[in-house]
Amino acid sequence: MVHEWEFSPEKRIPLARNPDSQKPTITLDGKALPCRPDTSVAVALWDHGVRHLSHSHKYGRPRGVTCARGHCTNCLMRVDGVPNVRTCETPVRDGMLVATQDTGAFYGAPMQKLLSLGSAWMPVGFYYKWFTRPASLSRFFLDRIRPMTGVGRLPDATQAMRALPAAPADAPASASTDLGRFTTVIIGAGPTGLQAARHQTGATLLVDDCATPGGQRLLALRELATDRNGTLARFPSLTTALDRLESAVNGLPTEADLRFMGGAKVVAGYYPDGILVRQGTELMTARFDKLIWAAGALDTIGLFPGNDTPGLFGPRALYRLLTRDGLQVSGRHALLVGGGLDFWLCAALLASRGATLNLVVTETGCQSEVAAAVDLKWSLNTGVVLKEVKGLGGHKVQATFEPHGTTPGPTGSHMHLEADLAVICNAGKPAYDIPYQLGADLALVPERGGFVPRDCDQATGQEFQQTLPGGAPITFAGEALGLSPADQVNS
Repeated sequence: MVHEWEFSPEKRIPLARNPDSQKPTITLDGKALPCRPDTSVAVALWDHGVRHLSHSHKYGRPRGVTCARGHCTNCLMRVDGVPNVRTCETPVRDGMLVATQDTGAFYGAPMQKLLSLGSAWMPVGFYYKWFTRPASLSRFFLDRIRPMTGVGRLPDATQAMRALPAAPADAPASASTDLGRFTTVIIGAGPTGLQAARHQTGATLLVDDCATPGGQRLLALRELATDRNGTLARFPSLTTALDRLESAVNGLPTEADLRFMGGAKVVAGYYPDGILVRQGTELMTARFDKLIWAAGALDTIGLFPGNDTPGLFGPRALYRLLTRDGLQVSGRHALLVGGGLDFWLCAALLASRGATLNLVVTETGCQSEVAAAVDLKWSLNTGVVLKEVKGLGGHKVQATFEPHGTTPGPTGSHMHLEADLAVICNAGKPAYDIPYQLGADLALVPERGGFVPRDCDQATGQEFQQTLPGGAPITFAGEALGLSPADQVNS
């Protein structure tokens, strides 16, 4: 077996950052900012109170780090002369030049404000590509709309070339490496991916964007296990989740032909049986006889006014920001809304990092966890629903709640809660992009959170299999099938 990860001896806790590392200094719009080493640009800016990283193209609304995995465009900035860099995935480097992407024209900001004020008269569906005829009007419009969005400037030639690694003189024409053919390729090394890996024969490739097997929740649980206050032991569901995930990691075969690729992402699928994997700056291709899609789910914030406000995260983003980038939350006020395993894990992890919590529990059950929160004197609110979030001065968020329809209370009453950051713990949206590219038969099933394989509601257990148009079988598993995290760790 090829092991490509590293653990420290005690309980497989990820190796700690070196506190003695020299602090790098980056420059933001001409201002020098000393940063913690081993963090991302987005989190380094957060440490300095900078949350507004970009803006929406149409109305100029502020955008900040949201997914922390390079899946959205909310953290795009200009780095070393290169525009549209995802700062949530870009590590800080001494001397790095970071710049906000301005509107590019003097009329940009005022025009975006006018568009925002008139948004009620430009509903979803209004799009600048309507202006296609005559060609002269199209050219006039495009030449002016692009600078307004803030993405129209090309890279600075000198700095952009300096930022690119020099290619060897004998480098092949292709920029990708062929990993060859595998009997099984498994995407996702969370609980379901690990369980699948235990039962494979033949050459197997296990890919995950987390550096170590077990996924982001396992890293969060492991860190929580080191809390000297014993917070983890107070929450039975979290203790069970950690034990089962550790067991799954320890149960990986040690003699089988299994290769784990950590810190890697599948960025494309090719008909009939190929995938493109990115690990760091390297691109690799692989082919499969069968594919197991256990890639999990994406965070969903929900539909309400202000759901794009900088300072709002989903649980998966929070795990990355805390365990991977070392987001500083000590002394901060954190608002959590939702329920379930991720809700209580986020709460416990934030508390262990020194944050002050305000919890709004919207799901029933988890009585042991509620009792533990009461015992810890965490602020608890129930019987309300989230109606709106807005930013306050660029550094805080304010959430407005109103009584649930079945909750007694005066008509029109509202509750306002302020926080430095808010975590919205809704059910995730199943990841589906690569199976879609490979031709999987998908259907929108709102009850399961999004696009899942057609007729998967007839499946029993945690798996559902289809045959791709190219003839290879694909198995959907876990959250990619619309199951909750608790369903996985308790199986």
